[in-house]
Order: sequence, then structure tokens, then C-alpha cells
Amino acid sequence: MRSIHFAIAVMGCLNCVGNGAYAQQASSVALRPMAIEGAFAGKKANAAATDISGMACLPATATSRTCLLINDENRSAQFATIQNDRIIVGRTVPLIGKSPDSRTLGSPPNETCKEVDDFEEMDGEGVAYAEPYLYVVGSHGCSRGKGKFRLSSFILARVRVDRQGQPVDSANRPLAPENFSEAVETTYRVSDWLKRSGAAAGFFAKDLESADGLNIEGIAVQGDTIWFGLRGPIVKSPDKPVGDKGSAFLVGGDIADLFKPGPAPSKAEPRVIPVALEGLGIRDLAMLPDQRLLVVAGAAHGPEVPFQLLVVDPANGDAKPIGSLAEIKQPVDGKITTGKAEGVTVLDATTDKAQIVILFDALLDGAPHRSEIPIPKRN
Repeated sequence: MRSIHFAIAVMGCLNCVGNGAYAQQASSVALRPMAIEGAFAGKKANAAATDISGMACLPATATSRTCLLINDENRSAQFATIQNDRIIVGRTVPLIGKSPDSRTLGSPPNETCKEVDDFEEMDGEGVAYAEPYLYVVGSHGCSRGKGKFRLSSFILARVRVDRQGQPVDSANRPLAPENFSEAVETTYRVSDWLKRSGAAAGFFAKDLESADGLNIEGIAVQGDTIWFGLRGPIVKSPDKPVGDKGSAFLVGGDIADLFKPGPAPSKAEPRVIPVALEGLGIRDLAMLPDQRLLVVAGAAHGPEVPFQLLVVDPANGDAKPIGSLAEIKQPVDGKITTGKAEGVTVLDATTDKAQIVILFDALLDGAPHRSEIPIPKRN
């Protein structure tokens, strides 16, 4: 198992091209690299993980905290432990198999994008925690680039865990690693909400690039409410003045509706909140103690642009900026690669500041970086 020490690499490569990661210092959000012990699982056996797209953590114990990370190219998620500025890689937990599971709740969506593809990876895009579950959401969109419909991407999974992050069965009995799948439930019903998501609904199962198709890239949970952050579509309001760059969307509702027993689709009307992000889409979400959302925003499609960090009130869509994120670059397969900020996790927060972790898709093991950020006050 390799060990990647980002802090050492940053100091050694601020002005060079070589091993490790470094941050360009043109950002208002300072980032501090974390060390990794072990290696997250890639898509293939013994392959490096370069598609980490989300993480959520349980509350800290005296010395550490347990987290779950998703690689969007995998069928499983992977546990990790955070100790100070180190992430220690742990065991995997399977979320879906190689074919549809008859126990998945609700009914599969029948939209087919441009064409139908095999049941493959989950395309997991976000992770959230609300006791006693860790939630992992698939993209719920056509595949980027080829526009294919993969049923495996239209799933929301949750893993029941105890307060130490150990997967447990329905009676809260700890499970052995080979039985972790017994802690997992899956549902198709998020698609039912998306097809009733107001101005965003008409973009469901449309091509992501040519038709600004709908896809999820963020998830957050507060109590009984679950929120999904959409990367696309970006929709302009007919009531807004000329120059409006359009809004992204939050789609939310009652978690219990998604996980009701049986195959019936959801009939619930979700809450749909437009969020004006200057034409950007939501790339991840994390819940703050005051029930607002920490949002990473970036390009909805096309070339990447500087990623922004904001606080959004889901009650009214009010967005308050924190700052832009530095570019994080790293050699991957012999080529210097710029990471895509697609994961944010709140470790600790008060009324005016928060300790967070940012993860970067396209870089080794997510290239995790810590930061302390200010929390803007409400109006």
C-alpha cells in the first residue's frame, strides 16, 4: 500500500514539476494538504483511485473520526479514519452488485438517454451522514461524454452504522467485513422527485453537455430532510433582468418517502430551491450546524472554471460567497493534472467558522486538503 504525504510534496514542488501535489496561491481560501496512509481502491484491481468524488464523517471521538468516501467509478464505498492531518484508509463496503437488485425500493426509471448501457458502476457523486446512516447518491444522469443510460447510476444507497462507524444489521449488531452488504439499503425513488423538480424536471435524462442535462453531484442530510445539489441544469428565469446567468437547483424532501418498503414509486412533491451561483452548478454540499449548506460550485459542463465556496440557505436560496479555491495540481500517470473540487466535508463548525476537508476528482486518492473558513452571517 502506498503512502502519499501531500504536505511534504507541497513543500518540495511549489516551483517545480515532480512527485506530489501543490497549490497555486491565488485563492482566498487557504488549503493545507493532508497525508494519506494506504490507498483507496480504484476501478480495477491494484489501480490507483483518481475519481474520489465525495466524503462524509461521523462526529469525532477522543482521538479520531470515521468517514466514508466514494469513488464514482466503483460499486463500493470505502471507510477511512481522520487523525489530525492524516487520513488512514480502511475497508470497503459494497453498495451495488453487478446487476440490478430486486430488493431496491421503488421502480427503476425508464428514461434511456441516447442509448441504454449495462448495469455498471454507481457513479457515486456525494456522501452524507445523519445518524444512523451514511448516504451515497449516484449521479442520476446520462453518462458524461457518451450520453448513456446506466440504471446503476440512478440509485441512492444508505449504510446503517453505529456511533463508531461500524456497519450494523437492523438490530444494531456489528457485522463482519464479509457481511457489510447486510447494512445497505438502496432506492430508485430519487428519480421520481427529479421528474417533478419544477424548472429542472425537463432536463432529466437529457445529454449533460449538449442539452444541459440534469445530474446530481451533492447530497446533505439534516434530521428527516435530504437535499440533493444539481450540477445541471442551469436555468434562466424569465422574470430576471438581462444578464442573468441562471440558477442551479437544490431538490429536497423527506428521507422516509425514499425508503418506504415496496416497489411503488414516490408520489411526493419535492422542495425545489433555485440558487443563483453566477451560472455555476453545485459540485458538492455539506450541512452546517445552523441548517445552511456549505456549497462547492463549479462549471455545470464544458471547461472547468475556478471553483467557488459559498454558504446557501435552503429556505430561500440565498447564497453568500466565502471565496475561490486554489488550483491543486499533481502528477498522475506522468502528466501534471489539475484537480476538480468535487468533495467537501465539515469536520467542526461554530457560528462563525468551520474546519473542512476538500477532495479533488482526477487526483490520486482525492488529494485531500484541510482549511479553516469563515461562515458568513445570515441577513
